[in-house]
Amino acid sequence: MFQTVVVLGGYGVFGSRIAASLARHPELELIVAGRDPARASAFAATLGPRPIRALALDITDTAQVRALLAQRPAVVIDTVGPFQDRDLDVARLCVERGIHYVDIADGRARVAGITALDAAARDRDALVVSGASTVPAVSSAIVADLVAPNDTVLEIDVGISPGHSAPRGLATAQGVLSYCGHAIPSLAGPARDYGWGGLNRHRYPRPVGRRWLSNVDTPERAIWRDRYPALRRGSVRAGLEIGVLHLGLSALSRAVRAGLVRSLVPQAARFIRIADALDRFGSDVGAMHVRVVVRDPAGRIASRQATLVAERGDGPQIPAAPAPLVVKKLLAVPGYEPISTRGARPCIDLFSISELMAELDRCAIRYVVER
Repeated sequence: MFQTVVVLGGYGVFGSRIAASLARHPELELIVAGRDPARASAFAATLGPRPIRALALDITDTAQVRALLAQRPAVVIDTVGPFQDRDLDVARLCVERGIHYVDIADGRARVAGITALDAAARDRDALVVSGASTVPAVSSAIVADLVAPNDTVLEIDVGISPGHSAPRGLATAQGVLSYCGHAIPSLAGPARDYGWGGLNRHRYPRPVGRRWLSNVDTPERAIWRDRYPALRRGSVRAGLEIGVLHLGLSALSRAVRAGLVRSLVPQAARFIRIADALDRFGSDVGAMHVRVVVRDPAGRIASRQATLVAERGDGPQIPAAPAPLVVKKLLAVPGYEPISTRGARPCIDLFSISELMAELDRCAIRYVVER
């Protein structure tokens, strides 16, 4: 018997990659949904020989969402950003019908706030997951890979630097610009960081090289304090490959912090056009690193680092991999270890880094650990 999976925004930057991953499994019936029926149909037709359904759907229309859920899909995957501007209505409607829900949000408040649905999801035997993306899903899986069961985590440093040729969606740009120059919680201690502050450089393995990084507001800032109570220092940073773009945004963030500019969000489309004009100076290689400092039960201190390096333009496959991986495990697709967890939670502890790399085995992505 087929199990139906709906991908909201299924022809978008990440939704299309998620849909393509799911379409490889004949056990699943796939519905590609979005506001533009022509784009949904055109993309669905590219997904292989077996028919893939396309559906016109506006997630802001509650009647349309209820009509979709009345068809009793097994899982709804939500890729419609920016999630910073969205409430939990779609997730809540899924819970009401006992339908599993997974989103790719990377906004701190959104991902941490999903636990408001925990009791209701448990009552309806549903799993509701937020943050099935690079942060916090992949970052947390890497930390778990680096930390032994009895280690005490003292420091965590995360850096993400995609290649310039990675797709630039308006929703993603708006999400980043929404906190540039504004105070954001630190990972450890009472101090606060500032969005796109904390400027530094990190040397990645070839062919990536040195990249600028700055503070980003991600779910880890809300959920790692409880997870790692001994954490004394931490950072989550991201960067743009082309230095002039990164440093320019860093300068603009300081203008926001000084009160000279209220918000950079209205400039999102303009920023994308500037980035597009510099395409010839960028590349298709990117990387992500996670470094931890831990103390073992004997009191010994150790530093460990892992790096994901993506080439040939495959970097966007990393944030697109957690959602289909969780769904395949949740629906017990052959070859995947089933998930029995229920409730509403951030996307942590639902897969291992080895499972993620198996999901990315067709991609030019490597995982290197230095212990």
